[in-house]
Parts: sequence; C-alpha cells; structure tokens
Amino acid sequence: MGLVSVEKIIALQKKAENIRNICILAHVDHGKTTLADCLISSNGIISSRLAGKLRYLDSREDEQIRGITMKSSAISLQYKFGDEDYLINLIDSPGHVDFSSEVSTAVRLCDGAVIVLDAVEGVCPQTQAVLRQAWLENIQPVLVINKIDRLIVELKMSSQEAYAHLQKILEQVNAVTGALFTSKVLEERAEKDTTTETIEGEQVYDWSAGLEETDDSHLYFSPDQGNVVFASAVDGWGFT
Repeated sequence: MGLVSVEKIIALQKKAENIRNICILAHVDHGKTTLADCLISSNGIISSRLAGKLRYLDSREDEQIRGITMKSSAISLQYKFGDEDYLINLIDSPGHVDFSSEVSTAVRLCDGAVIVLDAVEGVCPQTQAVLRQAWLENIQPVLVINKIDRLIVELKMSSQEAYAHLQKILEQVNAVTGALFTSKVLEERAEKDTTTETIEGEQVYDWSAGLEETDDSHLYFSPDQGNVVFASAVDGWGFT
C-alpha cells in the first residue's frame, strides 16, 4: 500500500462516524509495538522491512534504549473496509506494570482494544489486568495471539501440539473473561436483593440465580466469532 496523503487524513477527520480510537494492550514484551509497526507500514509511513525493528511509536530516547514502551503514543491510520474509508487513531500503550496509569488513560479514550498475547508465555499478570480494564470500560476487545513463529522455531511443535497449545491459551483468556462476567452478575444480584430465602430466620442469597438465564456467549474470544487473530508481528503476517 502506498503512502496515505495528509489531505486524505484531514478529509477523514471531518467524518466523525468513520473514526475509531483503538488501543493496543498487553503484558510487557508480548509484541505491542512490533504489531503497531506492522499496522503503520500498511499505510506506507515506514518500510515493511523496518517493521518490528524501528519501534516507530517508541519516540523517546529512553524507550529506544531500554526497548520498552513507557508512554502511550498515538498515530492516525487510514483503513478501508468494504467501500468505506475509516480513520483509525491507534494508541500503543505500555505493558510494564509501573506505567499502568498510561494504560488506564488510553482505555478510557478508546472504542476498542487489541489485546496482544505471546503464544509461548500465554496469560500473564498484566494480561489479566488489561482484560479487566477493557471489561470495566466496556470497550470491544479483539485478541491477537502473537509470536506464533516461536511455537515452530523455538518449541519445535507439530501442528497438533500447536493446536492444543493455542486452544489452552484461549481457554485461559476466556476463564478470565468468565470470572469478570460472573462477578458482575453477582454484584447486580446483590444490589437488587430479590432472590433470597430464609433459613432459621437468616437471610441467604441464592448466588447462582441469574447466571443460568444470562447469555454470555458473545463475551468470549473464539475464532468462530472473528475476534481472534493468529499472528507473527515480527514477520508481518496474521489471519483470523
């Protein structure tokens, strides 16, 4: 794809209904900034050969020296979906727990989140934290299982082993989502205080009430729903 002109970006900025704010969230070193490089190269701003090496959104000198993101950085990118052109304001946020306030700010500005996960390391503490933040701010998440190449190059997995491993990772992520959903339903039930029964004069909550009849299938990550991407950002490929 060629370089997107400034005039094109300015024109898109005037069409508010086609603007989306998207943040990239993950545990430290799971590949957020490399993924951002790939998306930036799709607009011709940097060469695809430099994606993953340049760390374009790590604009501060200390970020380049340390090789980690310390401040959230944003960039406007053009994206074509069908016949419509969209303006994506992409925010790359830090993954290190010391800079979690940067993540909180980014999430509150966004409509959606790309949650990046290392295919080898799986769910880490900060992964759980960002899943919770996305949930609390009610933004639409997409899961990117990154570094798929590591399963082949480093762990020498067969296709069947890789499949089982990825399935396990997906179950871990959905377990976190399920726990968040359950706690929300239970909080709502406690507030309403409607489903109670009395045993020997004491009030007892029926905590399971409300969970069975609530449809939570749309909340989970599943390749069937198109909200899971398998990728290797350093090599510049990914698929749903």
